[in-house]
Amino acid sequence: MSIKPFLGVAYYPEAWDESQIETDLDNMVRYGIGCVRIAEFAWKTMEPREGEFDFSLIRKVVDECKKRNIYVILGTPGACPPVWLSEKHPDIYARYVDGRIGHNGARRNNCFSDENFVYYSDRITEKMAECFGKDQNVIGWQVDNEINASSGCVCPKCVAAFRKWVKNRYGGDVEKFNREIDTRVFSTAIDDFDELDRLYNQWTNPGYKALWMQFWQSQAIDYVERQRNIIKRYSSAPVGTDMMPTVAALSYSQASQKTDVMMFNHYYYDNYPEVETWLNYLYNCKKKPFWLTETSCCWNGSAISNYMRPYGFTEMNGWLAVVSGAENVNYWLWRTHYGAHELMHGSVLESNGKDRHVKNEVMRFARDVARNADFIEKTRPVSSGLYVMLSGEADIEFSTQPMYNINGKEFKYSSVFNTRIAIPLLRKRLRPAFITESGDFEDGKVLFTPFITCMENDGLGEKILSWTERGGTWIAGPLTDVRTASHAKFVASATGTLEKVADAVIEFTIPAYKENSPGARTIGLNYNGVSVSAEQMCFDAISPGKTAKTLMTYENEQYLDGYAAATVAPYGKGKIVMLGCLPAKETLAALVGAIAAEKGITPFAQASDNVSVICREGEYGTAYSYIETECEKGWFTVPFDGEDILSGKKFRAGETETIEPYGVTIIKRSRSV
Repeated sequence: MSIKPFLGVAYYPEAWDESQIETDLDNMVRYGIGCVRIAEFAWKTMEPREGEFDFSLIRKVVDECKKRNIYVILGTPGACPPVWLSEKHPDIYARYVDGRIGHNGARRNNCFSDENFVYYSDRITEKMAECFGKDQNVIGWQVDNEINASSGCVCPKCVAAFRKWVKNRYGGDVEKFNREIDTRVFSTAIDDFDELDRLYNQWTNPGYKALWMQFWQSQAIDYVERQRNIIKRYSSAPVGTDMMPTVAALSYSQASQKTDVMMFNHYYYDNYPEVETWLNYLYNCKKKPFWLTETSCCWNGSAISNYMRPYGFTEMNGWLAVVSGAENVNYWLWRTHYGAHELMHGSVLESNGKDRHVKNEVMRFARDVARNADFIEKTRPVSSGLYVMLSGEADIEFSTQPMYNINGKEFKYSSVFNTRIAIPLLRKRLRPAFITESGDFEDGKVLFTPFITCMENDGLGEKILSWTERGGTWIAGPLTDVRTASHAKFVASATGTLEKVADAVIEFTIPAYKENSPGARTIGLNYNGVSVSAEQMCFDAISPGKTAKTLMTYENEQYLDGYAAATVAPYGKGKIVMLGCLPAKETLAALVGAIAAEKGITPFAQASDNVSVICREGEYGTAYSYIETECEKGWFTVPFDGEDILSGKKFRAGETETIEPYGVTIIKRSRSV
């Protein structure tokens, strides 16, 4: 079945009188809504008592949607087990490290190791798939809802599963485990894997904590994969799981390999430009379109509303997702609940069924998506060959051992990656592609791996070196290859293999000074004879070997005098750039830009920093999208003669145009005569 791009909504028919369903669906048609996403929390509705299945309400919605040419995405309801199940089997709920115990009334607080939760959630999913697997307007399935494996369960069943998982990871060799994770400290060595204890809310070996987080992620991914396999026995529609913008919650790398489509939920407003990184990442997880399964059309809220979005936000937010690779946008939600947990959340309609203030914007966006289906279907985002790795494994590492402060604040991996790596490169207009640690960069020209602490998992180091040897340029660092697969330091060198292959030695590493402390100073850099800034985090003192050359040196710190801050060395037909610190944003962008230019990667557009620029190409032709993301006026220079597909305005190459706050301009190149 060919699926047209659409604007969709989350809908909860179980929250309303059944007589409202047809009215709601008719209103969706009026708005131009093309899809409803239902059933993700409706377990009690579909199985009111144990073993008694009633899909009549969901069936009515699916059938009435079909009459109106509305697609349906079905959610499996494992996030919210019914009361009858929790009363019969209270152990389906998680026991947390801080002593809390999950209960009915919240969501996504189950234990993936509990056999009763597994049995009953698998059963309701199979019954749903049997009932709706052949419906042609059911175009996709969502497993669970916003799974967060970073705060997993520590019950006895999970402890037993963890012991088995660790034992398998270390090949049954308990001495290898003791040695690699360094359990001799604090008398934590074990003689048998059955002695491994639960994770406690206390000072803990960070490697042990990281293993727990990896285990939790594996449990969650196994659950998603098992549910997908059940659904696929009855349905050919794609199956995914909706993920939030945090790489430690659930592995994007593993999810991309275990699902058919990447699904993403975001509610960005503050620091909005950061969402472009995530949208780029979602597309490049599979190098194919993803689904934006949840976003806001006005504001968020639970028992209190958060803040108003200005005029234009709704369309800007939707179009940024679409041009970045989303083939649909789904608002949470269609009609605000009149009670319960999120009664103050924004929506398309008020609880009383009346239109909200964003009516015209939602309708216009729905109309424009439908009118420009060819553009969405027949083009894809284009990257330049510059790949940048964003890793869930690295996020786990830094969440358990942040290692260093940055500019006097705790190092938070995804935030630092976004603000100091991703956004500067996007604004440099280098068209980077952000990929997972298992992502495909084979066609790349330059690969940048900032903060990829471990190169041992799944042969990552060997894969990168093989690619580099064939002619790629690898920018390694800062803090690349500094931890083992057991989350410990190397003992024979500062890195696993990086120093050897980059022909350089890290003699020592120092942290930044504390601001206003005795003798405090700001450590700087010298790049091409010019003094430039560095982020005050950590600094490797690098001694280049015979083939390595110095790219940067240090300034304003005696201990670092004479040492390199960055080097470059040949490796086969390629080269390795070794970064021993994190240059400030402008310098980092200039350095990566200069390295990329050697491979023919140069800035592809000119625009003010508050304007996102994304190029799409395909059978439809070439189109550049200019989207203002900071609610300020901006500007861009027109790259070629063309026409705005939204307004019909004509443009001439070389003109500099202003763009209004939250403005969207998508210029299609004029065809040569």
